[in-house]
Amino acid sequence: MFYEIRTEYARPGCGAGLASYMDETVVPLHREMGMNVVGTFTVIDDEDSFVWIRRFEDADDRERVLAAVHRHPRCAAVVDTFSALVGRTESTVRLEPTDGSALR
Repeated sequence: MFYEIRTEYARPGCGAGLASYMDETVVPLHREMGMNVVGTFTVIDDEDSFVWIRRFEDADDRERVLAAVHRHPRCAAVVDTFSALVGRTESTVRLEPTDGSALR
């Protein structure tokens, strides 16, 4: 099992719009397709960044869920709106919890 911490960077001044769109549209679609989205966050002192934490059982689980999202009929419209809000490439960090972690 592993987690991904993704940071999405909005175009300047679009952070609130990106956060709303993520919470109301993007994340629900991912959850519908079986993704475990652990949490969504705005970044203190950086109004144009949005962070979400996703949990996967393994690489196959990640690929299965992302393929389901990308095949979904709503995906193209979601990507178009998302692309209009985002200013630069996201960053992704993958983390594996230690044996002593409460997130295991």
